[in-house]
Amino acid sequence: MDQTPLPEPTASYLTSQEALERRRLAAAYAEGVIARVSAPPTRELAAASAAPDDLYPLSVDLGRAAAGGLQAADPLTVAAAEVQLLAAAALDLRLAGGLAEPPPPAVRGYGAELTPALTGMAYDLAELQAIIAAPEAYLAGSVAGRNLAGVTLRGTRDLPSAAAELEVAVHAALAGIRGDVVATGAHIVEGLLLLDAAVLREALTAVGGDLAGRLGLDLAGISAQVLRFVLAANDKLLALLGPEVLEEARKLLDAWIEQLRQGTLFPRLADRILRTRTVEAEVRRWAAAYQGPEDGLWAARDAVNRLAGRFAAKARLADKVVAGLAVAKVLPPLLTPAGRLAVAAAYLALLAYLIGSGYDHVDSDRIKLLDRVEGVRGISKRLLLPD
Repeated sequence: MDQTPLPEPTASYLTSQEALERRRLAAAYAEGVIARVSAPPTRELAAASAAPDDLYPLSVDLGRAAAGGLQAADPLTVAAAEVQLLAAAALDLRLAGGLAEPPPPAVRGYGAELTPALTGMAYDLAELQAIIAAPEAYLAGSVAGRNLAGVTLRGTRDLPSAAAELEVAVHAALAGIRGDVVATGAHIVEGLLLLDAAVLREALTAVGGDLAGRLGLDLAGISAQVLRFVLAANDKLLALLGPEVLEEARKLLDAWIEQLRQGTLFPRLADRILRTRTVEAEVRRWAAAYQGPEDGLWAARDAVNRLAGRFAAKARLADKVVAGLAVAKVLPPLLTPAGRLAVAAAYLALLAYLIGSGYDHVDSDRIKLLDRVEGVRGISKRLLLPD
């Protein structure tokens, strides 16, 4: 993707009405989920809380508001909206788990698979509350963490030395993006391939559709409420993709799942898609031939670091959504055909977003699934090549 560069934002947009409303909804929803999940898990309380009417509309409103942020011109606003959608999906799944009775120990995978997700749930809720209410601060912290990892400050130096530092930054950024896609994607694929093949095939056709309508749900009672919040999480994951790419996402997912079922290891699949080595070699040639002002090299290095830090932040949240799905898929209300389909669709949407976003951040110009950022290649081409 080669696009006109957008300046980094000032703090003024943080006080816009849209941003303030997103943060208000996010804080209110996180607080409500924590209050509900932290309540004593008694059957009487569950019956009294069968229809948390105050939380479901709040979840829907938050999803719509955050999805609106994806259309902003400011790159940090867009990244913050993605963070809020991922965190809100994780909260939806935590709430689904809080509404349902615990899964029986006899359920396959319960114990070995779920122990990390269950033991980390309380900590995750507090962390998610902080992240969703202040996504910009979360992103800034991730970027700062990358910049403190052995990166020198700008200074007057010879071009070869500055070019070498850019090459180091590009290598670290591409390796980090690839590593984040592989690590989180492997968790998603593990959950997907444990699902029944027929359910997975049906879910592929359902990605982007009205699952509630398709399943004929009246959404009454505890079981339907649990499913309702899983569907709410699914809606937020679909919003991360955007309606305009859903058909393309289905085709790509179908091809990827077929390759995985035939034995392709996920890291190899990710390498075929991302092609980070090809991009790195291309940028290295541009940096070696660069004869412009030194500031161009520093600007490229800083932009690449910022880009990789933001993707790492989003990938960490995607992993929390995976943990929520690992718990949700063995809850009794979701051990039904409708429940399995809803969980499978959420896994697929998350996989499409993770790979599509990773590809967008690498920016190797081979597929057009997401196009929200100026990736490593795009940044380098703009700043290193003559017009």
